[in-house]
This record gives sequence, structure tokens and C-alpha cells, in this order.
Amino acid sequence: MTNLEKLIFNLEESLRKDTFVRLTLSKPKDAASDLKKLIVKFIYIKDEPYLSFTLRHTRKDITKNYALQKGIALIDNYLQSAFFNANLMSTEADWALESLPSGKVKLIQKKASVQQLPKRRHDKVKPTHFASQQFLVELGVLDAKGRVQKDKGDKFKQINKFVEIVGAHIAKTDLPKSEKIRIHDMGAGKGYLTFALYDHLANKEGMPVETTGVELRPELVQLCNKIADKLDFKGLDFGEGFISNYELIHTDVLIALHACDTATDDAIYKGIQANAELIICSPCCHKQVRKAMKVQAPHADILGHGILMERQAEIVTDTLRALLMEAHGYKTKIFEFVSTEHSGKNLMIVGQKRKGVSRNNESLDAYHRLKQEFGVEKHYLEELLFTN
Repeated sequence: MTNLEKLIFNLEESLRKDTFVRLTLSKPKDAASDLKKLIVKFIYIKDEPYLSFTLRHTRKDITKNYALQKGIALIDNYLQSAFFNANLMSTEADWALESLPSGKVKLIQKKASVQQLPKRRHDKVKPTHFASQQFLVELGVLDAKGRVQKDKGDKFKQINKFVEIVGAHIAKTDLPKSEKIRIHDMGAGKGYLTFALYDHLANKEGMPVETTGVELRPELVQLCNKIADKLDFKGLDFGEGFISNYELIHTDVLIALHACDTATDDAIYKGIQANAELIICSPCCHKQVRKAMKVQAPHADILGHGILMERQAEIVTDTLRALLMEAHGYKTKIFEFVSTEHSGKNLMIVGQKRKGVSRNNESLDAYHRLKQEFGVEKHYLEELLFTN
């Protein structure tokens, strides 16, 4: 048995006995090669064993995962064709392989430098923003073992990012953190974000909050209230109703995630009327302004294609919303809160109430100029704000 074969044998034995720590291949045989090093780790993905390869190039790292036998065959191939040296670490011993340009190969066994096995499982993700992950289990985002369900990866990322952003914005407000903060989630749906924000603020941060999710579908309201009772989330409840008809007298924070078309405007209007400290929306379906736009040159040449017209309508709609919020005393910003790979509905509008400012005529003038530029005769939010 050659020294190279002995190294591969020791690798297989360390995997079989679960003593494997790490394997590193180094010193490229081709000095001009962009691949400088290969690091191999052992992991589980969905309870299946894999060898995880990190290929370190001059300017980037590439990670690939392989089934055990394929991974071992690739390591053998890399050692024969691409690298002179290898260092195999296990909890029983370390082995250093050195291939000389002359063709001679040395294998040296050393005392184990690591006694503890590294983490093997990468698919069990524990949310960091929550006091408990049980509500995510009840809502079907995680399984009973705390692992993200295979079709809920994007939802899990959205929930965590949403809580991170909204929690940070609430922390920056002048709302007294020792007094009860009223939060309304308009169009709460199944309550993923409503539960997440409540748990983060009330149970993780210890803030006194009362949170209400408003949802039209009675079966979802019933389900969410049942889960809230089961988890003893005393400051969380869900109510049935349209956003436009919901009687909202007071709220500190108003949220509307993916409320369709003008339902987003209904939510913004409710927040402004209630003098909310914070209004947070993620718009969806910008139909009203798109139908109202009468685009002339030079914009007509740009927007002759349906997809471009649709995107421009989204930009115009959300800019008009932000300007109307600014005209009513809010400081606004629009940004992507998750990447497009996790959700196409990824824009967020945040408005925070300005101290001592109830009107901003400059923003209102800008609003009217933008309407004129794109031939928008009316905007639903404007009608709500100035006719009711």
C-alpha cells in the first residue's frame, strides 16, 4: 500500500468511526493554478452525510457538497493531479502527506491536535431574534426538531429579516420602552410576522407590547388566536375585518406587509389618522396607478413594453405614497428588506413621525409634480387623506 493509499484509508476509517475533523490539501502542483487550497469537512444535510469541499481560489471561495464515496474519489484525484500536500486531522491522530517533485511521497503520523468533533449539522437553524421557536413549529415553518421545513426556507429568512428591521426601527423611536406599545398588523394572513414581532419584543426584549393582527379570513383569525392562547402570548390577539373598515383609534406602530394594491393605501391612511409613530409597509400589486398613468413622450418610448410599464408604475406608486406620508409629517425611506431570490415583493416603506411636524408643503408640491409628470389624475391614498 502506497503512502497516498494509506492516507485515503485513514480518511475512510476516520469517517467510519466518526473521528474525522478536517482534511486540507495544499501546495498546488501547477504554480500558476488559480486553485490554491482545498478544505474538506464532514456534515449532515437533511440527515444525510456529505463531504463539504471549500475550494479556495485567488479571489474567491467555492463550496460544494458531495456524497461520501464520490467525495473520497475526488480527494484521491486531487492528490494525484493537483496538490502536493495533505493534512488529515481526526480526534485519534493527525497525518501529514508530502509529495515531492521527485515523485517520492512521505506520510507522517502525529498526535491528534484536536480532541473535540466540530459541528456536523448545518440544516438545523435556530432563530436568534426569538425567545422561543415554538410558534414557528405551530405555524409550520419549522418541524418538531426545530429544522426549517423544505418549502419554508424563504419564509424563514423573511421572518428573521423582518423582525431584525422592524425591531431596530422601534428601538430608535421616542416611544417610552417602559410603557405599553400598541402594534397593529393590517392584513396579517397566517400571522407569521405578527407572532414573530410579538415574541421578539415581548419575550426576547422584555418590552410591554399589545399586538393585534387584523385579517379578513375568519379561519385564519381563529387559527392564530388558538395558537396565541396555546403559547400563552397574552398580549397578542387577532381580529376579523377589512383594513378599510377596521376602526383604528390609536396605535404606535402600524404594519402592512403585502396588502394588495390599494389595501396598502388603506393601511397607510389608518396609520396617519391614528398618528402612529411608525408606519411600515411592504407593498404588493400596484394596479391602481398603472391603470391611471397616461404616459407621454419621452416616457412613452421607454414604457412601450408591458414589463417596463409595470415596474415604472411600482416606482411611481411607492414614491407617491412616500411623498404623501412626508407631506403629513413623516420621515420616509424605501429599501429592499430581503433579496429578490427570497421574495419578489421585497420593497419596504418606513415612515417615522417627525417631532413637531404635521405638514410638509414641499413634499406635497413634489407629489403633484410627479403625478403630472406621469399623467396620474388621481391617487387612492390622496383621496383618502384629503376627502375624508
